[in-house]
Amino acid sequence: MAMLNYRQRVQALLLIFLIFVAFASYHPGTGSTAWLQWTTVAVIIFFTLTFDLSFTNDSNFLFDPDADNWRRKTEAGQY
Repeated sequence: MAMLNYRQRVQALLLIFLIFVAFASYHPGTGSTAWLQWTTVAVIIFFTLTFDLSFTNDSNFLFDPDADNWRRKTEAGQY
């Protein structure tokens, strides 16, 4: 497993905590749906962490809202 940065460690700890909360809020026979709400939050955090681990690192995200700058960077090698 790759080294996790600080943000990813916090996400993983939050995910573990939410999983415990979801299991703790399940009470069979009472009709309570609190476990479902906590599980939904845990699933969202899980997919956020999965996306973070899969598609982001320190060097591949570049925010450049100017389309001309992006066009110059990507089309410069074609000429």
